[in-house]
Amino acid sequence: MQIFNNNCESKTPRRTGVSPVYCMEQDKQWERHLPHFQTSEGYYFITFVTHNRKTLLPFQKDIILNALHFLDDKKYVLHAAVILDDHAHILIDPRDSLSKIMHSLKSFTAHEMNKALNKRGKFWQDESMDKVIRSEKEFIEKITYIVNNPIKAQLSKKHTDYKWLYVKDWLNDNK
Repeated sequence: MQIFNNNCESKTPRRTGVSPVYCMEQDKQWERHLPHFQTSEGYYFITFVTHNRKTLLPFQKDIILNALHFLDDKKYVLHAAVILDDHAHILIDPRDSLSKIMHSLKSFTAHEMNKALNKRGKFWQDESMDKVIRSEKEFIEKITYIVNNPIKAQLSKKHTDYKWLYVKDWLNDNK
């Protein structure tokens, strides 16, 4: 993978098959593992995780779900979402760049949750995992995965009982 910044270099690939990139800019060193390429249109399945896998409290899950709904039809069309104990999955059709979407979502929710707990500091992992959905079959597979996730994680016995699960035009859709 060619890096366009002369201060960066790519190392040996990891499990993901993607080489981590190490950069040095103005005495600040950072590392990224996942490339984020966005096609001009299409659906995306995105996973984002709390810093150090910190467990989310119910009110924090509410903040995240409310923020997801607030940005719906502004920065993306939200098709499905689930907020679990230490991570969330969303299926969106972006109207803005993925980096701007994730920055808006993570920044706002981290600020609100830290404010509520009277804390400061990092709340989310820097990276998120995104996957382009390439077919109707894959779209349905990701919706099914999202819907079954709370049951698989033993957070609910039925998907209809899980408060932090949303599927557009079907489940917990109060629009």
